[in-house]
Amino acid sequence: MRIDEPPPVSPAPAEEVMDATHGRVVARFLSQTERRRRQAAARAGRLRLLDHVELLAPERLPELARQSLWLLLGSGAGFLALEILARRVQHAGPPLGALPLPMPVRIAALLVANAVSYVLVLPLHEAAHAGAILALGGRPRFGLKLPLAAYCTAPGQLFTTRGYTFVALAPLVALTLAGAAATWLWPDLGACIVFALAGNVSGAVGDLTTAGRIRALPADALIADTATGFSAYAVEAEP
Repeated sequence: MRIDEPPPVSPAPAEEVMDATHGRVVARFLSQTERRRRQAAARAGRLRLLDHVELLAPERLPELARQSLWLLLGSGAGFLALEILARRVQHAGPPLGALPLPMPVRIAALLVANAVSYVLVLPLHEAAHAGAILALGGRPRFGLKLPLAAYCTAPGQLFTTRGYTFVALAPLVALTLAGAAATWLWPDLGACIVFALAGNVSGAVGDLTTAGRIRALPADALIADTATGFSAYAVEAEP
């Protein structure tokens, strides 16, 4: 299955539909008139469920894991190539070559640094989601779904399709660009974060799936985050 191929639709729990109809519309860049129209529709219960996706549904996990592995390998190769190019252009020499350490010790230090940076990029990924939610005027909330993953959600809030796509892709775009810039400017730092940058791309597999699914929705749809997926609603006209 391709990343942008729609996952199977799961029926939305009734309580999630009820919560969404009383949600606050989060759309900082939407006109006041349009925001009020959608908010009024939500308060009046004039939202019709269009789609519901549970990204972490048990039946989807094996396919997500395969997609995530391919993203890890592909992006890892790309960041490694960037690291090699940066070192050649800047005549940086071997990684951590400035340290008076034997080669085996430098290799071990690189492995440890990559492992630590990989762990640190996980909260940074969720923080980027939170930053995007805050930028839109929303209120993020963090949580854990053990043993699978940490997550950032926005309960009781409804997003536009563009806004939710922005939230979904923020960690992939922001951390990838920042990491690529850091690698180019400071190759030794880049050598220490190759695995972290690849892990961030790999961890965005659900975000990419979400963005691909949202592309098929009407432009005026509203999206409610469900921590493990999302529900999409059409705004119905007043009777």
